[in-house]
Amino acid sequence: MNSPLKTITLLSASPKGTGLPCVSRMFCDMAAERIGCEEVCVRRFDVRACFAENTEESAYRAMLESDALFVLFPLYFFCLPGMLMRFLQDYSVFAKAHAAESRLNRVYALVNCGFPEAEINEEAIRVVARFSVSVQAAFRFGILVGGGGMALGTKDAPFMKPYFDAITGAFDRIRSDVVSFSEAPLANVYTEANFPRKLYFLMGGIGWKHTAKKNGLPKKALRRQPYKRD
Repeated sequence: MNSPLKTITLLSASPKGTGLPCVSRMFCDMAAERIGCEEVCVRRFDVRACFAENTEESAYRAMLESDALFVLFPLYFFCLPGMLMRFLQDYSVFAKAHAAESRLNRVYALVNCGFPEAEINEEAIRVVARFSVSVQAAFRFGILVGGGGMALGTKDAPFMKPYFDAITGAFDRIRSDVVSFSEAPLANVYTEANFPRKLYFLMGGIGWKHTAKKNGLPKKALRRQPYKRD
């Protein structure tokens, strides 16, 4: 007898506009392709688009009716982007009001940061874990990605293969866990780019200067401290 089809909702939560290059959306595309199969149906929502189009409740309903939720987002000020915090808080209220209808059983998260060290994402993962408790779901594990800023431009570089292998391997683990509904604990996955740290920050600085110039700002504008008091 075949197991019933499982459903997972992928929630992409980058504040960037849909027309801009976006690491979180790239990972969401990869996850959808890797996790979706005959046994797992994938649904996708973009938090920014939901707010712009006033379709939050449709997303909340899909999340409520899914077996699992996978949240993918960039690190902002060492935590979740503000719009994602609001989205999850509002969903928590929705879920409590419809608790008898909820199928949501487990939650996963992928967070990428511009720092080379993956462990900087740990606090954000803890926040998602606490959210899971609030909606009576089990947080299974997180994927903590360092060096996210270089992922888009180096996806096909040979030295990045272990980096992406760790991520796709984690997606495979999510698919297997959703299908099996195992209760065995799973450890977080950490991945970092095998790239010299000093060169990484040098390239990042050049990128900031290029962006400032593109937007008509002098380089010194990058060091402004508008909220600093005398």
